[in-house]
Amino acid sequence: MMRSASRQRLATQAGLQAAGLCLGLGTAGWLVLRWWGVQVPIELFAWTVVAATLVGGLLTRFYVQFAVSRRIRRVARVLEGHARSTGLQRLPDLGDDEIGEIGRAVNMMLASLTSLEVQMIEQGHELRHTKNELVLKEALEAKSAELEQRLKERALLFDIVRASASEREIQAVLSDITTRLGVALNLRECFLFLADTDARRLVLRATHGLDAGSELLGRTVLFDEPPFGPVAENGEALVLEDLASAVEARLLWAQVPTEGAMVVLPVVHRAVAIGVMAATRRDPGSFSPEEMRLLSAITDQLGLAIRHTQLFEELRRGSQHDDLTGLGNRRLLRLRLEDELHRAERFGQLVSVLAIDVDYFKALNDRHGHPTGDASLRKLAGLMTRNLRRIDTIARTGGEEFVVLLPRTSWTDAEQVGDKIRRIVEATDFPGGKGQPNGKLTISVGVATLALGETSDELLARADTALYEAKALGRNRVAVASPQAAGSIRSVTRSRI
Repeated sequence: MMRSASRQRLATQAGLQAAGLCLGLGTAGWLVLRWWGVQVPIELFAWTVVAATLVGGLLTRFYVQFAVSRRIRRVARVLEGHARSTGLQRLPDLGDDEIGEIGRAVNMMLASLTSLEVQMIEQGHELRHTKNELVLKEALEAKSAELEQRLKERALLFDIVRASASEREIQAVLSDITTRLGVALNLRECFLFLADTDARRLVLRATHGLDAGSELLGRTVLFDEPPFGPVAENGEALVLEDLASAVEARLLWAQVPTEGAMVVLPVVHRAVAIGVMAATRRDPGSFSPEEMRLLSAITDQLGLAIRHTQLFEELRRGSQHDDLTGLGNRRLLRLRLEDELHRAERFGQLVSVLAIDVDYFKALNDRHGHPTGDASLRKLAGLMTRNLRRIDTIARTGGEEFVVLLPRTSWTDAEQVGDKIRRIVEATDFPGGKGQPNGKLTISVGVATLALGETSDELLARADTALYEAKALGRNRVAVASPQAAGSIRSVTRSRI
């Protein structure tokens, strides 16, 4: 309605302007005719001008309304359609006048708009594609990071299994595992306890991250002593987010810093706690739920690894130790003796052996029975273990026969060690000992020291020869094979009864 009124006003204004133009032209024509001397009646001229003015104005009004306004309406419809997004439609040729110029300008604008819209559509597609690529890239990076973390976890678990599958002693395995965990998980300290269920206590067997870690090895914690004991007792993990404010941290050893965070997890095998693992970090609250799940998986694997190592050590101990006395057997003696002979050859160290036999042992068994004889042998094994060095090896090589390997020991020192053991045995009461000759259980000792170029078999043979000599001379004495002349007996230390 408003657009129609506008067109009417435009046409009316054009008609009035045309009428004015006709009136002006008519007046000018009358003046020119008068100037030329042509006599035209004023009334006729006036009516003629008025008629021309009316006709010119009306014709101009109708032309503008039906010719110009129609083309303008087409331009308006096209622009209006674009504004309403009903599609872009080019204008036809509207002539060479101003409206035609407007039409061509509108077409150019529409072409530009079309190109712009196409570009916007393409950019929208590209933007969505880029966005999808970014989402996929982020997802890929997240998955890659997760996969990398899982691979690290699997590698760590594999290292634990591999460490437990080695033929090393359990202490070396535990130390290796503790160090691996500390490095791989970025721990400040790591502690590994083994449970002594019968005594209801934990024994610290391995540490990582403490300068004084070796001093703490062997420390014990009862099952009712926090923070470590209750974890073994209840089988539930303990998380101390901030050691500075945790009551349990006050019970830690002085060598353990009381700041940061600590987690304590049970090491379980077949629903039985066989140990406890504790881990610390410098920052409070630094153990995430994901890391707690990893640590739980590690302790499960650790339980299998420790038990495997314990079983392997038991088997190895059974193959190298005597069941009755717990001492080494011939196999262990042979391994240790070969090692010491190699060191002696390489570093020029001395090696001596003691061959020991219980005097009249068959008579003790015949008189009191084998259980009494076994009890005497076990007591003798304990007595020798307590009175010899940790580096010495004691092996039971026969029924009542023993061999003691003394590394870095000269023949004079070995003779003193042999006589010391002999005197301690003589002064000790043994089961069935009162029925033995002279009312006591005694031993005879043969001593031999490694000679240059001598083999292990030759060394043991010389010690046995010295032992037989001690028995032949009356028992309860020490005989020493001469180091200068292999195979000869240098001296005999007689009994002091």
